[in-house]
Amino acid sequence: MMESANLQRGIQLFEIGRYKEAIPYFKSAISEDTDDFYAKFLLANCLFQTDAIDKAFHLTLELRRVQPNNGDVYFLLSQLYLHKEDDKEALMSINKAIELNPYDENYFGQKSYIYLYQKKYTEALDFANEGLRINAKSTFCLNARTTALTKLNRKDEVVDTISDLLNDNPENAYSHANAGWSYLENNKTQKALTHFKEALKLNPNLEYARSGMLTAVKSKNKIYNLYLRYAFWMSNKSQANQWVFIIGIYLVYRFSIKALSATGMTYLAIPLIIAYLLFALGSWIMDPLSNMLLLFDKFGKFLLDEREKLTGQVMFGLLLASLIMFLCSLVIAADGFVLMSLTFLAAILPLTRGFSSEKQNPRLVNIAYGSLMILIALVGTLMGVPFGTIGLIVGIMFIAYTWLGNFISGL
Repeated sequence: MMESANLQRGIQLFEIGRYKEAIPYFKSAISEDTDDFYAKFLLANCLFQTDAIDKAFHLTLELRRVQPNNGDVYFLLSQLYLHKEDDKEALMSINKAIELNPYDENYFGQKSYIYLYQKKYTEALDFANEGLRINAKSTFCLNARTTALTKLNRKDEVVDTISDLLNDNPENAYSHANAGWSYLENNKTQKALTHFKEALKLNPNLEYARSGMLTAVKSKNKIYNLYLRYAFWMSNKSQANQWVFIIGIYLVYRFSIKALSATGMTYLAIPLIIAYLLFALGSWIMDPLSNMLLLFDKFGKFLLDEREKLTGQVMFGLLLASLIMFLCSLVIAADGFVLMSLTFLAAILPLTRGFSSEKQNPRLVNIAYGSLMILIALVGTLMGVPFGTIGLIVGIMFIAYTWLGNFISGL
């Protein structure tokens, strides 16, 4: 039987990375032959590459039913499971793929990426190296090795691996972006920017490179750079160790407050409280604050996507409203203005997190929570409710949010 012209054209587009354009050709090929396994497999890959994850997942499960001993199907299924943050199923799938074909370097590269997700960096490096023993030129495995070495802080080996990676394939946008993130984590911002620029030149739509470029530009600010160093350091810790560190900082803070009270040095408590709040809430306000600052940068504003721009605008609006209320309190000397000023500041956390969320449920809940804080302060003031009562309610809501924020974001 003569091969479908639609399938041939789809393969041509697939091979040069034009996945979105290839999809209709594969669909046409499948309509011509509903049993065309290869067309369905390539379609599933295209759907995965264009973030149609659920469609790709269901199609891949169908392919597994048709060919239960096809290693490439389990490889794709593992990638999809990992994208869905189900690392347990991802690991089971890639182990099955390796069992079926232990000589495919990409399978070992995928297993390396799963261990990277699980923050088992030594194991990730081992499997990346295993893949490279099969094919020393594997871009997939070299990228995994670069990330693993970066996380293990083996800087000299990182540089050598990046050199090997880009010498073999200098026009791979993902590899340049991955090199950029590696240099950024090692606080080599200028080198990171160079690779992000090259990645975006090769593929202007690569989100991994765009977000890297944005982070690198933000890191030029010394305060954000300090936050970024802390964020990278924390992200490399296991979840259990992250909680140990956070709880330890909280206990040190509580002990310090008690010690200052006991020694009569309570005047030092306020800067300590401010420092603790900046540490505890810094990760929540740093991104919207930096997005706001980039809105006024003639180049930086073009790196922001619509959601990031909106978050920066919300941050700016709330800070401006708080400042106006504070200035009014100086002119009119009314406690209501002070209350509103503090409420606008308190609402920054839920509102900026709400507008930055991609998921509908946390987006709506966060926006409703922040709006309710402002509404309570505004209506309560207009109705003559004692300022102390209103302030207590808003304060409790703010403190409660510092504990509930992560839960809300996971809805």
